Amino acid sequence: MAVFDELLGHVIDLNFVTHEAMIEAALLWQIEEYQFDNGIFKGSIDAVHTSHIQIAYTSRSNGIFIKGKTPKNAYLFASIESEGKITHNGLSVYTDELVVLNDEDQLDFTVSSAVNDVSIAIDKAFFDAAFQDYFNEPFNYDKSNKRIQLIDNGRFFRTSTKEILNDLISKNEKILNDPTFHERSEYAILQILFQNIDPLKERKKVLESEIKANEIRKYIEMNYQSEIIINELCSINKLSESTLRLAFKNLFGLSLKQYLQSYRLGKVHHAFLQNDCTASTVTSIAYDHGFSHMGRFSEVYKSMFGRTPSCTLKESSSLG
Repeated sequence: MAVFDELLGHVIDLNFVTHEAMIEAALLWQIEEYQFDNGIFKGSIDAVHTSHIQIAYTSRSNGIFIKGKTPKNAYLFASIESEGKITHNGLSVYTDELVVLNDEDQLDFTVSSAVNDVSIAIDKAFFDAAFQDYFNEPFNYDKSNKRIQLIDNGRFFRTSTKEILNDLISKNEKILNDPTFHERSEYAILQILFQNIDPLKERKKVLESEIKANEIRKYIEMNYQSEIIINELCSINKLSESTLRLAFKNLFGLSLKQYLQSYRLGKVHHAFLQNDCTASTVTSIAYDHGFSHMGRFSEVYKSMFGRTPSCTLKESSSLG
């Protein structure tokens, strides 16, 4: 049985939706998504499934960080475009490369500004056989950095993928009922992928300071509820504060303090959406997530999400 047989012809079409709706949609893919920069959020998701392929185009008006799982028995290819900094697992993602993940890999994306992305999940056995037929060699890629390079800057790949996705969404009944159309559609998706990748091209080198900055990021995410003392982190990791600030900004598009605040705000926002205001208070949830000054917390929360913490908690309670 192919990976996506049960979802054959299934379409997701969400346009100009709120961040809460994006969070709910992300959970369908076992993904947690958090808003990363300030302002009212609008997003869209377009996706369709064939037997062996799940193809999606997603747009977000704000920076985000995403954590979750790759579909089982599948490769996930992701091409991302943003004016901000993009990383996966703390390594920069450039517009001329695909992030390549399999079901042993975790999703771990950060993007510091508005972002569009194309993702194609493909049944592993189906893809390996098709790749072998097309290139006359087994599929291989940079398994350390999880990358494969695109021939151009990625724009043609993203545009072509979006065009075929829109066509498939409009013809999802044919995917279900016309085996010939279904096979041609899968072939066309593979052709776009194969014609736009360069298996021999090497990616840019990773700086040691960026590796250190990512280690500190992981420490922050594991300990975000506690007090983070920057000079102690620098001492432990044998970095000067100026080097850390520069590496963090270059990698994530934010200072370390901004990243910590954004991460805490994203976590507390999720907690508000999942709690009942009759059982929890704004103050108790905020304290649990590392905030100690309620006046300042309310101010930065409203700046990030466009409404007060109490308003979010009450809305989530009424929806629940």
